Amino acid sequence: MTFGIFEEIERLIEYIPIDYDNNNNNLQGSDAKLAKGVSIDSQFYFEDIDGIATRLGIIGIMARKDTVVSFRDIVKLFNKFLKDATLEELVNKQRYKQLQQATNGASILPLRAVLFDFCLATLEGDILDAKLYLTHSLYLLGLHKRLHILLSVIVNELSAIREDRDVRELLTSIALITEPYNVDIYFDPNGAFFNKRYSIYLEELQKLTPVYKYVKVIT
Repeated sequence: MTFGIFEEIERLIEYIPIDYDNNNNNLQGSDAKLAKGVSIDSQFYFEDIDGIATRLGIIGIMARKDTVVSFRDIVKLFNKFLKDATLEELVNKQRYKQLQQATNGASILPLRAVLFDFCLATLEGDILDAKLYLTHSLYLLGLHKRLHILLSVIVNELSAIREDRDVRELLTSIALITEPYNVDIYFDPNGAFFNKRYSIYLEELQKLTPVYKYVKVIT
């Protein structure tokens, strides 16, 4: 994976009509949602001056450099490239390195798990927890701002798109690259299995990789 590809994908969010609460600017888009009358499949034209559509392999070139893109297209592009991605490609790389140097890596796992926990909360449908973890991901990990907006839209439109296959694949793919090495904290203290959220994640993971085992060996 070449660093920078996700920044190009994230730029496409600028062409999707998104509404914000003007009284909530300090959270930098945490209230973002699709504009009235817009769905994740609504298509919008943009002039592909710098050839971003060609580089990303977007289908839908209408005439010359006029191209169409939808929110779903952006989600599917993320799904395509996340297969070989690392956390460093989704966050502020410099800030992430500074955290590693300041703590000798000691606190990176719990911070890394913030974005993982966001994905699990969203897959389960817990909007309040999802918003909390997403805000922490923005300020602690330095999550890319446009990616933060995209994920905020998903959270705020969750009632309509929670079961959408592409959206759930995106959340599962991000969870996969941010999953802590030690998942003991996700065991149900009252049982012998993982808790509900982690179990949902494993079910989604099996849909992406059917050979994936429910019992993971942590080394």
